[in-house]
Amino acid sequence: MRRVAILVAAMAAASSLSACSPEPPTAVFVGDAATAVSPTGAPSWVDAVSDAQGWTEVNAGCEGSGYTQRGVCMATYREQLPALVADEPDVVVVSGGVDDLGATPGEIRAAVSATYLEARSTFPDATIYAVTGLALGTDAAVSVLDDAVEQAAAAVDAIYVDLGDEIDSHPGLVGADGGLTAEGHAAVAELTTNVIGGE
Repeated sequence: MRRVAILVAAMAAASSLSACSPEPPTAVFVGDAATAVSPTGAPSWVDAVSDAQGWTEVNAGCEGSGYTQRGVCMATYREQLPALVADEPDVVVVSGGVDDLGATPGEIRAAVSATYLEARSTFPDATIYAVTGLALGTDAAVSVLDDAVEQAAAAVDAIYVDLGDEIDSHPGLVGADGGLTAEGHAAVAELTTNVIGGE
């Protein structure tokens, strides 16, 4: 009888500890093809960052989408956000915007600002990370996009992750098709994780 009592007590204690264990944070990733598509034979930067942080990942990446563009999912970044409420994210990562480079500077700035205002309004308690567009070059459109993201992030207390200099200084991170290579995914994962770890 004593052994049964000890076993029951041990099981109850284990159950109590299990019940008290915190759930891993849920992170949703909103982005373009660099978010949606994994490299062949290697983890995507989204998977690598989620693994490093112990996050439960929800990848809402959509090829061709952006702050002004709807892409294959027929929704801009801002328009995707309400559908992610059901995931109850603790972390929201918005990345990309290279498909927006054909828009006017005014359109880019307005759409980027509206996106981050919507993100903060929709997820008031979440930690929001704003990752620059993963594109080569320092032309005017890229600068407009990155500046707009930095300013919009600051306005809603989001954390800005600037990858522009790293991408530009290592052309091998982006392939001929404009997408991230496996090396590119690894570099973006490392840099993003470093920023997150420094907070």
